[in-house]
Amino acid sequence: MLQVFFKHILFITTMLFVCINGYAENSSDEYWIERYLSVSYPLKHIEVTSKYGLRKDPFTGKKTYHGGIDLRAKNEMVMSMFDGYVDTIGYDTRSGLYIRLVHDDYEISYCHLSKVLAREGESIMAGDIVGISGNTGRSTGSHLHITCRYNGEKINPYRLLSQIRSTRKECIKALGVNYDKKAYRNAFIEEYSEAAIEQQRMYGIPASVTLAQMALESSWGNSRLAQIANNYFGIKANRLWLEQDGLYILSDDDRKNEKFCVFEDVYEGMEYHSKILTSSRYARCTEIPQWDYMRWLKAIKDCGYATNPNYVKECAMIIRQYHLYDYDDIVIMENDNFKIKDYE
Repeated sequence: MLQVFFKHILFITTMLFVCINGYAENSSDEYWIERYLSVSYPLKHIEVTSKYGLRKDPFTGKKTYHGGIDLRAKNEMVMSMFDGYVDTIGYDTRSGLYIRLVHDDYEISYCHLSKVLAREGESIMAGDIVGISGNTGRSTGSHLHITCRYNGEKINPYRLLSQIRSTRKECIKALGVNYDKKAYRNAFIEEYSEAAIEQQRMYGIPASVTLAQMALESSWGNSRLAQIANNYFGIKANRLWLEQDGLYILSDDDRKNEKFCVFEDVYEGMEYHSKILTSSRYARCTEIPQWDYMRWLKAIKDCGYATNPNYVKECAMIIRQYHLYDYDDIVIMENDNFKIKDYE
């Protein structure tokens, strides 16, 4: 949702340049507009459902190497991430219908497609639609499987998604695009509300609390940790994380150069955050009713989650201003034992 929102803003900005001057007279603006349009996400919405590396094979149940990433997609348009050309279109029993694109030193393959909408040897631009996601080949359900090679060596395709995100944010910042703060924040909430609701179903943490903490800790997705490390909660790397070779970056907080977790995507960070709040340290929180977001915030603060003295007040303000408690009610109403809540 957010990338669509930003793309709309950039489109309007570009049209203003064209309408007023017939072209972008400022060469610097023209450069950043072209740079923004030189990259594209492969899908309108990005949600990783299976990561790169060792995983439990969905067919055998054994640990096997997963040489790409899977994105949630059901009959969705699949787009080229960069300028390049179509190298190969084919079909095999494992990958199903696939297309291989070449972008300079990168080879990117989209697998399990239901349809290919490009031709071999055809030049393509970033954002061009090259296929429709599907469920062909060795697959348990409709999704988009992406593999990537750099100079012939297989790499994690998620690096490219991170590169696209950072490139677009850099361009937006350079162009100085003005946007409606309220519209941006509503888009932020819409982007992550479903995931927050799912976390509430799984762990009992009110979705409103998760969303408010995300917004506050990450400055609505604009913090360095959020943009570089997908760390929307300011989660520091503990001893277990480091012993398991978890990635981290250095950032100043209570002390200089503290280690913060690097997550593969926002949703991995949300899951990790939920597990923290349901650990023994926060045991008192799980005894609080899901509708009582204020007591949840106070308990989280009392357990040592945040050093900001206004943490509870600021999170509560976000919840009230954007009516985030409505998301809590979605899960609460699913419970057969739901009782009318007393706010007094």
